[in-house]
This record gives sequence, structure tokens and C-alpha cells, in this order.
Amino acid sequence: MSGGHKGSESCGPQAAVVFIIGLAAGTGCTIASKALFQLEARGMTGEVETFDPPLFQTWVMFLGMMFALPAHFVSEWYKGYKLQANPAALAELRAEQAKVTSKTYMLLAIPSMFDLIATVLMVFGLLHVNASIWMLLRGGGIVFVALMKNYILGDRLKPSMWLGVAIIGVAVAMVGYSSQLGHPKSEEGKEDKKGAADAMVGVLMTLAGTFVQSVQYTYEEKVMSGDISAPPWLLIGMEGFCGTVLCTFLLYPLAYAVPGPDHGSFENPFNTVAMLRHSPAAMSLSLTFCVLVFVLNSFSVLVTFMMSSVWHAILDNFRPLTIWVVELLLYYSFTHGRFGERWNIGSWLQLAGMVVLLAGTAIYNGSLKVPGFSGDDLVGKSSMMSSPALSRSPLMTMNTASAPLDTRGASPYVSRVRLDDDPMLGGRAAGLKAQLLPMHSRGAGSASQQ
Repeated sequence: MSGGHKGSESCGPQAAVVFIIGLAAGTGCTIASKALFQLEARGMTGEVETFDPPLFQTWVMFLGMMFALPAHFVSEWYKGYKLQANPAALAELRAEQAKVTSKTYMLLAIPSMFDLIATVLMVFGLLHVNASIWMLLRGGGIVFVALMKNYILGDRLKPSMWLGVAIIGVAVAMVGYSSQLGHPKSEEGKEDKKGAADAMVGVLMTLAGTFVQSVQYTYEEKVMSGDISAPPWLLIGMEGFCGTVLCTFLLYPLAYAVPGPDHGSFENPFNTVAMLRHSPAAMSLSLTFCVLVFVLNSFSVLVTFMMSSVWHAILDNFRPLTIWVVELLLYYSFTHGRFGERWNIGSWLQLAGMVVLLAGTAIYNGSLKVPGFSGDDLVGKSSMMSSPALSRSPLMTMNTASAPLDTRGASPYVSRVRLDDDPMLGGRAAGLKAQLLPMHSRGAGSASQQ
């Protein structure tokens, strides 16, 4: 259950760059997504409308993830190319690659369906709440995963972990309620009840999305973890491919057929295309969002396999803060109120909720000790029950990466992949590892100390 990395608090230069890029991509991805909902453009009737098609954003997100598929196949080709002069090692590599069968691809479609539902719900949630609140609410997903771990998977929570889960639940309630405060008043001085109700819809949709995601993670660990051993880029790419196909051929036709406010449809793709044609800003921001999704997922793989659980926890805790700071800067310093979010009376409760959320997470992880509640340091021990592990797909954290991302199982969460028995590289062939990953003579050493 633990990785046992020495010096897990340290961070080498390579890992620091990965951390910074991962944090920047994660922050930019959320900011770009919310900014898209704040744009205006001329629609199919020529009238200016708010650009708020949540299904389109879901489609763009999965399209960005799908780019991981060609990256995976290029990586596999490169591995074979490097071994052309070693027929024995090449044969072993081909044998390992052959283990990824058509059954593997079909099994990967199942969590993709869970992820599609979760993503649609959370994107709808982001449409109705501020990006900073949305990100903090997503952090509360630890509660759902921890409870399912305890009651479904049989990983019993200790008293300190139960206390942490309860405090995180209180923090989520505080952040959710903060969305009801500080809405602009009407000209008559009355409270904007419609805005408050709209924000509550966003809170509930976001929490519903995090719940579905926790079901996905539980399903992956309980049903699929023993059957799937595929490189993370393949996992990400197949999830993106399945999501893109389902969005294009199932959800979009349904959204177009169901009556709604978007020119007679729940979401009209033709109106979305018209607004993209008439707004270079919407087109540029959509492309930026797509690219950032790919960068975020790629660097999430690197973060998972290069860095210790301590730095995972830091990354998870920093993202809500950086998103909030950037949103405030956009509103007050760069766009003069057009984009971003303003500070209001509810922001104080949100700030308090963020502090309580961080404290609850630290108590859950055992990093913050409470008298009378004994518990292990889950982050220090790189436990699969720590908050960084709970917030990531088990299929991702329990599999190795393919070159050039592979770090020889350096991830603190890879509990069933040993350094000398790597199922993707053929652990018995030391020469194969040496030829595939010459950088490990220097890179793996630093990774093991991070």
C-alpha cells in the first residue's frame, strides 16, 4: 500500500518543472473553461448571445484527451525503433505490447461512460457557479471516494480519517452556501433570488458530478484493476475517444432533439458553430482549452509517476488557490469586470471554507494530528488511502507509463508494479530497460528521492 520513497519532501529540478507546468495547465484549463461561458457572440439569427453550450465544452475536453492516443502509438513505435539492433529485446517488447488486446480497449470504454456523465454534470455546474467555488467543491469528492472505500471496497477508515471526512463535509457545505451570498441586487434593492437559485443548481450539479466520478473510481478498483495493465496515455486516449464518439453521436443528437431555450433545442450545435464563426475569441479560447486539456492530462501522468505523494498533496491544495487568485486578478486588474469573479460578502465564507477544507484534508491524511484521534501519516507513507490517491483514477495510479514517460514504477501509488518486475517493459530484461530508458541512470535516481 505504500511506496516508501526516501526524501519524499524533496523535489528535483525536473520534477519542479513538471509541477509548475501541471499547476499552470490545471489552472489555465479551468480559467479557459469558465471564460468561455462569459463570452458573447452572434448566433445563427444574428443576435448577440452568451456563449454557454456546456455539451460543446464537454466535447472539446474529450477531444483534447483523445490526442493522447496518437501520443501513445508514437511512443510505442519509438520504443520498437530504439530496439531494432536487439532482436531478443524487441521480441520481448512485442510480446508485452500484444497483451493490450481488443478486450482491453472494450473494457476501457466502461469507465469512459462514467467519466462522460461526471464531466457533463460538472461542466453544467461550472456554468452556474464561480470557478473557484467549483474547484473547491470538486475537492470535496474525497468524501464520496473515502466512504465508498470504507463500505464497498472494505478499506476501513480510522478515527482520524473519519474526523477528516466530517470536516471536509462541513467545508463543502460552507463553500456551497457561500455561493448564495453576495449576488448583485436589483435596481429596487431586492436580493437576486434567481442568481442564488442558479448558483445552487451549479453546486448540486458539481457535487453530483463528483459523486459519479467516485463511483467510476470505485468501479475501476473493484472490478477492473486486475484486468487492465495499459499505459496511461492509452487510458487517457481511449477515454477521450469514447467520450468524443458518445458526445457526437448520442448526446448531441439528444440535446438537439429535446426542446429547450437554445433556439428550440436543449443545445443547438448549429448555433454553437455560428457563434464560433462570428467570434475569433470563442474559437481561440476553445482551441486553447482543448490544448490545455491534453497538456494537463499528459503532465498529470508525469506528476503521478515522478513525484512523491507530498507533492501530489501540494498540487491538489494549490489549484483551488491559484484559480481563485487568477480569477480575481482577471476581474479587477486585466479585464475590468468582463471576466473572472469579484470579491463579495460570500467570498469571506468561501475563504473560511477553503481553510477548513485544507485542515480537514490534513487531518484525514494524518499530517495534522488531533488529540484523541490517532492515525498514520498517509501522505508520508504514500498510502493508497491518502487524499492524492483518492482524487485520481485507480487505473492511472496502478499502471505504468510507456516511454518516454515511464519512470520505472517510481509513482508512490503503484502498489502492484515493482521496479524489477515491470509488466510493460518486461522486468526480467535489464538490457531492455537500459536501452529503452537511458535517462534512468540519472532520472530514476532523482525520482526515487523526490
